Amino acid sequence: MIENLNVSGMLANHKLSKSIADQGFYEFRRQLEYKCQWYGCELVAVDRFFPSSKTCSSCGHVQDMPLNIRTYDCPECG
Repeated sequence: MIENLNVSGMLANHKLSKSIADQGFYEFRRQLEYKCQWYGCELVAVDRFFPSSKTCSSCGHVQDMPLNIRTYDCPECG
């Protein structure tokens, strides 16, 4: 799953900024699509604010989670 990236936030990280500036995001996404086809997996592009950390990977149930909770325990499928 690919989410729209916070580029300005990533450029503030000095460890990522040079590689991000060198690599265009179009090329990055193109490479991901190619690798997914090569390995037979699915690339899903989602909105930047998609609640991926609040969504169960098995059943898709979405629950609100306060910031102090670090692990997701699904009430639907366990």
